[in-house]
Amino acid sequence: MEPIVKITGLRYAYRGHETTEVLRGIDLEIQKGEFLAIAGRTGSGKSTLCYSLNGLVPHSFGGKMEGSVIVSGTDTQKATPAELAQKVGIVLQSAESQIVGLTVEEDVEYGLENLALPVDVIIRRREEALEIVEMTAFKDVSPWNLSGGQKQRVAIAAALAFRPEILVLDNPTAELDPIGKEEVLQTIAHLNRDMGITIVIVDQELQEIIPYADRIAIMDDCKILVVDTPEKVLDQAGLLREAGIKLPDVTEIAYQLRKDGQWPGALPVDLETTRQTLKRILPADFEPGLPIEKSQVVPGEPLIVAQKACFNYSNGKPVLKDVDLEIHRGEFIALMGQNGAGKTTLAKHLNGLLKPTAGKVIVEGLDTHSVSISRLSSKVGYVFQNPDHQIFSKNVAEELAFGPRNLKWDEKRIEEAVQKSLKDIGMEGRGEDEPFFMGLAERKLIAIASVLIMEPDVLVLDEPATGADFGVALRIMRYICGLHQKGLTVVIITHDVSLAANYTSRMLVLNHGHIALDGPAEEVFAQKELLRECHISLPQVTELSNQLQDCGIPGNIIRVPDMVQVLKGGQL
Repeated sequence: MEPIVKITGLRYAYRGHETTEVLRGIDLEIQKGEFLAIAGRTGSGKSTLCYSLNGLVPHSFGGKMEGSVIVSGTDTQKATPAELAQKVGIVLQSAESQIVGLTVEEDVEYGLENLALPVDVIIRRREEALEIVEMTAFKDVSPWNLSGGQKQRVAIAAALAFRPEILVLDNPTAELDPIGKEEVLQTIAHLNRDMGITIVIVDQELQEIIPYADRIAIMDDCKILVVDTPEKVLDQAGLLREAGIKLPDVTEIAYQLRKDGQWPGALPVDLETTRQTLKRILPADFEPGLPIEKSQVVPGEPLIVAQKACFNYSNGKPVLKDVDLEIHRGEFIALMGQNGAGKTTLAKHLNGLLKPTAGKVIVEGLDTHSVSISRLSSKVGYVFQNPDHQIFSKNVAEELAFGPRNLKWDEKRIEEAVQKSLKDIGMEGRGEDEPFFMGLAERKLIAIASVLIMEPDVLVLDEPATGADFGVALRIMRYICGLHQKGLTVVIITHDVSLAANYTSRMLVLNHGHIALDGPAEEVFAQKELLRECHISLPQVTELSNQLQDCGIPGNIIRVPDMVQVLKGGQL
């Protein structure tokens, strides 16, 4: 069959940067009805490749393009984005960046109205699209009152209303909790398998996308390194790691064992295959090795205390309910829970951005009700999920100096602090660089440094690794861990169970505005039923260890290095 997408010799550079190619010699064919996943480090060209499929590249972004992109028989360079929108729908990472209507139905209608379609056609397509994504019951609701997963389904419905043959999704689940991710991925799978829509999806989490993908394309250095079935792609684990890709837990475990000749055959891509292989190769007299000892920081005195803290937004809906909490000096805490559980609301109480409508929050002896945010900011720093929401200065040095100047530091002290911060984040000598032209990792580090320069005792970070590739996430987390080891108290809001397991010493799990679980990560991940009620999944390595207890493997192992050590130490 003729492929629905045929890309030949595609090279592209953005307007104003014509000498810097972001796509280099891309050759790719996609078959009708295929589910293709694309993964790669930040800056590898994934999003640009997506934009080439619906004509945004080159029509909207300009620049220099060579080669050809043929979509459903149409050369994208000879058709407008409006024409191509009826062949290719696109959904971005942030659903909120695509929402334009006051209600769900208005949002789905908007694109069709721009095509000047008859009213009866618009209504029929709107109803069909909302029914497909199971959002008909919400058609009169404001999109802004929906959960993250529901917003993303509305964005998909708006794209489906054009009746495209191809749906392109750029990291559509990056900002969602596990339940929201599952909702969106199942919706996408339904469109692919039951309706025959061709899917092209960019996703950094191979572990989540493997059950759905027919093929995976790995990109690096603006090129496609490999495109094949998930099994054949993941068997090239070394190549993927060099390309900044995080392997699924089970694949990483098998890869580490294979390097020592302890894993037979191809690397696994799923839990069941891994379990069966290990049960087959584990000797009857297997004696597991000991997990790696994790260094512990002994917590000090309480820095933040919440006493029966409650909070209602202006609509009267209660978000926090009688929260009692102590955060001690030197702790590294993961704040978890589904979208809407109250995580960000609670975090904003820790530095006075929000004040409890009942109860108290005490920060180093100061009641947040009676202290200004500026005074509290010197004690508790807050870093937003998106660094672009807090970076606004024309260069890095001015961005770092902004907070200290508002605190009335003298210029000599400010200059010394700025230079130290630049050195700490590996940007010595780059104070005059413009942050908006830097990569995601550098912008996130600048945002963190702009808060840390004010020398807070506590650092609160909202999803510091979301949207980042594995290499970027590692760089950010290593920096944060270094700060923690020097005595900084850290609170991270995250949906990433692997991050919580590997880095934090304590987990706080919120459910419907109250703290449902609180304790060391190992103890919290042992509460499987309660976690399920809070819509939190176990790390894949934990699922594996629980299923291998009858083989002598300790249950509730939460870190991949520990599992590898247990298996290697037992001499397979």
